[in-house]
Amino acid sequence: MKRLEFHISYICQHKCIFCSEADRMDNFKNYPLSLLQIKTILIDRMKKWYNHVNFTGWEPTITPWFLELLKFTKKLWYKIYVWTNWVMFYSEKFAKESLKYIDELSLSVHWYSLNTCWKQIWLKYHFNNFPIIVNNIEKYKANNNFFFLNIVINKYNYFDTEKIINFVIETWYDFKQVLVSNIAPEWSAKHNYIDIVFDLNEFRNYIPNIIKKCNDNWKILRFFWLPTCILEEDFIEYSNDEHWEERHTIERFLNKNWKVSLIDIYSPDNSRERTFVDKCNNCKWKKNPCTWIFKKYLDFYEF
Repeated sequence: MKRLEFHISYICQHKCIFCSEADRMDNFKNYPLSLLQIKTILIDRMKKWYNHVNFTGWEPTITPWFLELLKFTKKLWYKIYVWTNWVMFYSEKFAKESLKYIDELSLSVHWYSLNTCWKQIWLKYHFNNFPIIVNNIEKYKANNNFFFLNIVINKYNYFDTEKIINFVIETWYDFKQVLVSNIAPEWSAKHNYIDIVFDLNEFRNYIPNIIKKCNDNWKILRFFWLPTCILEEDFIEYSNDEHWEERHTIERFLNKNWKVSLIDIYSPDNSRERTFVDKCNNCKWKKNPCTWIFKKYLDFYEF
């Protein structure tokens, strides 16, 4: 499978405390991609045998031509993955149309109550809207839809991961896989990392119960951006590093002349912003499958 990560949007309604895209949105919100640009690139990559595209950006679904883009992309025989904060699925019409074309849908939920929702994204109404959104998705899902749950863990919710999973299960959102993602210290998240970083060795204590919760409910589980040794021998299969596939990312970029352009980034692994430490030297997981610890993390905790 040849994977394409396509940042098609630089606007978002959420104000997530861990956002790694806010600076880019500020830089490029006045430089939207046109539908023609995206179509042209998709055709070009199809000719180069790409067959899987992830529409992301933040927030991709609120672009006015998103449904047209889905229809066009499916005609090119791409497998379509959408990473979303799910706001548009409050519209029954949008859910009905979009789910005809989406193969994989990842919904981000980082909270389990009104107060924790406010703490994570600064928008309380999303908590109240969630049952309607789930109902729309479940009502119009197709046989080929594969649903993900994405949880970004940070200082204010890493100890509540099991509660978040349980909350979403109880809303009857029929997701198949959970991605528990450590915060990536990039862009805005790098600026306020001191306020959201947490001790990974402390998080280690919660991992067995998270795994049990998922196994008991027949959910696939992956931990993203975590060094493999945090999972230890018994749980290595839950590391997303072991399941990583190489990909190309297309996104907005400021070139050396301060002009806005598009850049194509090849990622053979997910080791960006990460480094080895002394304890890694004799580790059997070094490089395979582990891709190390975030450099910025070492400014605040030992590892």
